Amino acid sequence: MSRGYILFTLTFFIALRAFSQIDSIEVEPKRNTITLAGIYGNNANYYGQTAEQKLPYFLSNAALSLKSGLFFSVGSYKLVNAGGSLISELDLTAGFEHQLTKKLNGSFAYSRSIFAKNSPLLGAANQNTISASLAYDLSFIKTGFNTYYAFGTQRDLFLSFTASKSLNLGSISRDKDFISFEPGLELVGGTLHYLEEYIVRRDRVSPIPTDPLFRNREMNYTMTRNASSFDMISYNMNFLLGYNRQNYLLEAGWQVSSLGKNVSETKQKPRSFFNLSFYYQF
Repeated sequence: MSRGYILFTLTFFIALRAFSQIDSIEVEPKRNTITLAGIYGNNANYYGQTAEQKLPYFLSNAALSLKSGLFFSVGSYKLVNAGGSLISELDLTAGFEHQLTKKLNGSFAYSRSIFAKNSPLLGAANQNTISASLAYDLSFIKTGFNTYYAFGTQRDLFLSFTASKSLNLGSISRDKDFISFEPGLELVGGTLHYLEEYIVRRDRVSPIPTDPLFRNREMNYTMTRNASSFDMISYNMNFLLGYNRQNYLLEAGWQVSSLGKNVSETKQKPRSFFNLSFYYQF
């Protein structure tokens, strides 16, 4: 999905927009809502990057959005191959969004992430994330500029630009549903302190659990530049196909990511991510 793995609570925003993004469905007045989400992903995605072993996961998320613009969410990741850990990551988020103009929307959020011990996740060094986003609707395309300051045992700054187009592919049951398709792109730049710590954790005496197929994967992360320098991290293409009803959304997402040349010295092939999601809104 366009936001990827780092700040999954923004999936909550995607869900809310999905219920109102197509003109054929009447947009309800702003109200208090609760959104529940269940997502399966074939590999954990951190700004288009992956850990050295494949990490499929299940994500459960619940979000409360108030008419005032305040929102709160809680979500948990369970890595399919994480062994005995019931929860691999728990995220708590609070934030505020506001419609600045008819076409411009802004949001601000803070997320606290709690990781399982010896987490194999790339972003485990940054347990806190402060994010700010601006989204502008140009009618024919939606654009967004997002900044994330992530900190914990390391500190990193990420910036991303997004552009997407929502299309209505028609209805199965007239006036009761619609099928949506949203292609988009995302450009991500940032620092790499989190990757520096990931490499250290990987190389400890008790290393991150090893994927038995690792020897067949060209994924050997090493640093090729100063972790504090700001550079391109990934170039991402996203495709979302959704079935929308008044209260729920069933969505399949596919993302193709190509890493910036300075992230790793290995010639890493583009990554492919698949997600299947279900959202229900009260």
